[in-house]
Formats: sequence, C-alpha cells, structure tokens
Amino acid sequence: MSKAFVPNPRLGLAYTLAGAALFVPDALLVRMIGGDVMDVAVWRGMIGGVATLGGTALFARHLIPSWRELLSWPSLLLILAQGLGSFLYLMALGQTSVANTMLLYASSPFLSALLAFAVLKESIARMTLLCMAAVFAGVVIIASGSLGGGHLWGDVIAFLNAGSAAAYYVILRKTGAQSLIVSAALGFFATALLAYPFAPHHSFDATQISLVTINATIGLALGCALQMMGPRHLPAAEVSMITMLEIVASPLLVWAVLNEAPGTLTLIGGGVILAALITHGIWRLRQAP
Repeated sequence: MSKAFVPNPRLGLAYTLAGAALFVPDALLVRMIGGDVMDVAVWRGMIGGVATLGGTALFARHLIPSWRELLSWPSLLLILAQGLGSFLYLMALGQTSVANTMLLYASSPFLSALLAFAVLKESIARMTLLCMAAVFAGVVIIASGSLGGGHLWGDVIAFLNAGSAAAYYVILRKTGAQSLIVSAALGFFATALLAYPFAPHHSFDATQISLVTINATIGLALGCALQMMGPRHLPAAEVSMITMLEIVASPLLVWAVLNEAPGTLTLIGGGVILAALITHGIWRLRQAP
C-alpha cells in the first residue's frame, strides 16, 4: 500500500528557488542566439523535449507514466499549458522588450490565485485582492507605454503567457503527488509544433546551436523539472511568487549585457508590480505559523 503524499514546504522552496535561478539567463540566451524567435522555439522545443525524456529515462524511470496517466486530463492540460506558454513567451520576446515580457509575466501569481479559487476552491485573502489590483494597474501602465511604440501586441502576448503560467502552476498543485515530467516534455515538443508553421527555418551556425542547446537543456529542461516539483509542496500562488526572482533579475541581466534598456513607463509599471509582490510576500510571511 503506497504512503499518502505529504507536502514538504522547505523542499518545495528549495526546488522552486533553484529552478528560478536557472531561468534567470533564459531571455539573455534567447537574445544572444539571434535569428527569428520562431526558429529558436522549434530548436529549443525539440532539444528540451529530448533532454527531458532522456534525463527521465536515465535517472528517474519510475516517473515514466502509464498510457492511462499520460492521457489523463491533468496531463493533457499540462501539455497544452506548457506548449502554449513557451510559444507565447518566445513570441512576446520577438514583439516587445525583455523587461515588458518579464514584468507582465509577474501578474501570473495573481492569475494563479484567481484560477485556484475557481478550480481548487482556494480562498483569496483581502490583501491578495488589493495586491492584485495594484499588479493589474502596473500592467496597464506598462501597456500604455507601448501604445505609440508598436509593442502593444507583444505586451498582450506576454500577458497571455502569464495566464498560461498560472494554469501550469494550478495544474501541478491540483495533481499533488502525480509526476507530470513526461507531460512537460511533450509540452516542449508541442511548442516546436506550434512554432514550426511560423518559422522561416533559417540555418543556425555552431555558436547558435551551442547556445540553444545550453538554453534548452539547462534552462528549460532542468529548470522546468525543478519548478515542477515546487507546486507539489507549496500553493500555486506562492510558487509563482518565488519565481519572481527571474522577473527582476532577467531584464537587469539583459540590460547589463546587451544594453536593452526598459522604457520609463515600463520602469514605473514594473515598480508598481514589484512593490505589490514584495508587500504580498511580507504579508504572507507574517501570516505563516
């Protein structure tokens, strides 16, 4: 008889922090790869899927699901959320700045809370609702800065990516002890399939292939595997809150290395979003037993 799954918040925190750290240089690597982002999506999705399946087969064969588990609703929904999320993320990077993409992604914890309320019946505290209002105000400020710059469509795509991320974390929270690592790998392949019709299919040189391989294996496959473990031990909104490390660090890294400076309204809106996240995080710590 199998033992009941018991969440371990400390373990969930460690997994989530490690996964977030691996995602920090992700946008920088995508920019350094160069070329069309849809070409990057095809290569990244294929390599990430192969790496994840290979790593699971070599080191965690017990996590390989049966066909019934693989075709279950949680698995199919996660494949969709993972595939669509990575596709939207790369499309957003092609249409707007890294700062806008990442800061708009910062709305995902509160979208997670709304979705968890609807699906898991997890209550939403008044402080969370107030911080949600502040986050969405920040989103409006960032989007308003793109109205005249031709990046509004990219901002919309980045916000849709945040919705996909929210669904992803809620699905992981809902499944509990069930491992969906193989479903995530199929999600990577789904990203490649979604991007394939839109890609110009330009050839990559050796440097580009090396960068996309590093990005797909370490950042995407390993980072995703670690972050998948977090929601099994922590609430969905809390996990996505921890991943805000990449939201702050990723645009700063791109700014420092490639001099891709965020606009004034992006800084203002991003400041509002980060202030709401910090306020909510402090409040959650004080509420902890």
